[in-house]
Amino acid sequence: MRRLLPLLAATQAYELCVGQDYWSIMNYTAVMGKPACVMSYASLYNLTAALWNGTEYGSGVEHASRLLESLPDADLQLGLWLVGGLDDINNGFWDDAISELVNFVRWAAPRKIYIRIGYEFDNPQNEYDPVSYKVAYSRIADALRHEPNAVRVWHSWSFPETYEGHSYEEWWPGENKVDFCGVSIFQQAYGDSPMGDLATAKDIARFCRDHKKPLMVAESTPFGVGDAESRDTIWERWYEPVLAFVREERVAVWCYINDNWDAQRMWTEGGTFWGDSRVEAYADLALHWRRAVLASPTRLVASGAGGGHYVG
Repeated sequence: MRRLLPLLAATQAYELCVGQDYWSIMNYTAVMGKPACVMSYASLYNLTAALWNGTEYGSGVEHASRLLESLPDADLQLGLWLVGGLDDINNGFWDDAISELVNFVRWAAPRKIYIRIGYEFDNPQNEYDPVSYKVAYSRIADALRHEPNAVRVWHSWSFPETYEGHSYEEWWPGENKVDFCGVSIFQQAYGDSPMGDLATAKDIARFCRDHKKPLMVAESTPFGVGDAESRDTIWERWYEPVLAFVREERVAVWCYINDNWDAQRMWTEGGTFWGDSRVEAYADLALHWRRAVLASPTRLVASGAGGGHYVG
């Protein structure tokens, strides 16, 4: 058995959040138990479908209300898609949808709803102009500011390459608009990816500490596991560096995407293969996960009823 990484100090805990589609989460829960938090995604431009009716974008079923009904004590981390509509948001065209989002947050209370407003704002694929993004982010953040269970998350994709070369600070909307900061960790954890390492995520962590904002790993998965990355070394190559980042950067919420990416159309189009990150599906990985994540006495994990609590 490969060695287990020594984990967090006895005084530290984080909230474990599992994603990212309905059935992947429920399959994880059936084997590993109920997580303290679950992930879902919604487009502001088709909000009712993802929050209330259920929809499929080619990446599994997104159905936020059903998730919370199935796991009634879990918090929710919601990725809010804003691509292609910043000007319309800023002109007020989507104000009714923003009101629907607020009403969903009220319906879900007292559970925390972490809302990643225009997630991965600096990802070149999203093409968010920093000025327009800050206005749109602020419009949504202001609508949520009086909801006690709403947590407004400013989330960087955390790679060196950004949209049009802007610095991530250029997307910062201001102290009173942000409750949490978020980073993504994919290939960076390997340390030898041509796309970059964890240096950018660590820079953002420092920036957020300077602004006194808690840090969330908002999306993470061992990119390419079972395809380009061998399962024999994946714990040392990816999970250990991520858990070290969680410890060293005092992460408050760790969101892990537990999916068979290669079985979902969105992630295989164009010949890119993300792998299969399901911890419950592989015995060696499941053993590591139980010992290092679920059984560790300092973790903030799910109780028998599904709510987060400190154990030990």
